[in-house]
Amino acid sequence: MRKGDWGLMLFPVLTALGLFTYVITDTRGVDMFGDGLDRRSRNLASRNAVDCGKVRVGGDPTASTKCALEMQARGKPFRVRYDILGMDYPMASGLVRTPEGQVYVLSFVGGTTVEGGTSFWHQTVSQTACPQPTNLWVNPAGRVDCFSNSLVPPHDIMSPNPEPH
Repeated sequence: MRKGDWGLMLFPVLTALGLFTYVITDTRGVDMFGDGLDRRSRNLASRNAVDCGKVRVGGDPTASTKCALEMQARGKPFRVRYDILGMDYPMASGLVRTPEGQVYVLSFVGGTTVEGGTSFWHQTVSQTACPQPTNLWVNPAGRVDCFSNSLVPPHDIMSPNPEPH
C-alpha cells in the first residue's frame, strides 16, 4: 500500500462519520427518526399495526381514542400518542398493543436543546405493562388509559399512571 492510499481510504470513512454526526445531532435525529416514544411504539406494535395518531397538546383526542378502543376490541395491534404539556420538557404518553395482545403504557420525557427542540440523546421512555385482563377506559381528558378511568395523581414518582394531567 502506498503512502497516498491511506488518504483515499480514510476520506469516505470520515465523510460518513461526519454525516452520521450531523444527522443525529440533537433535533435533526428526532426529525429524521422520531423521538424515543415514536421509535419504541413502532417497535412494540409492529409495522402492520394501526397508527391511531398523535394528539398534540390542546388537540382533540376523540378520533385517536376511538381508534385505540376499536382496535383493542378487535384484537388488533395499535399505537396512539398523546402529547402532554410539561413544565420544562416535552412530555407524552402512549398506549401500544403488540401483535401478541399485550398492552403497554409508554411515558416519554424529552430533554431540550439550545434551539428549544427535543434532543435526540437526552430522552427517557418508560414502558409499563397494563394489568391483565386489560381494560381500557377513557379518562376525563379524553385519553385512553388502562390503569384508571379518572385523572389520579400518582402515588409517587415511580407510579405507573402517566396520566395525572
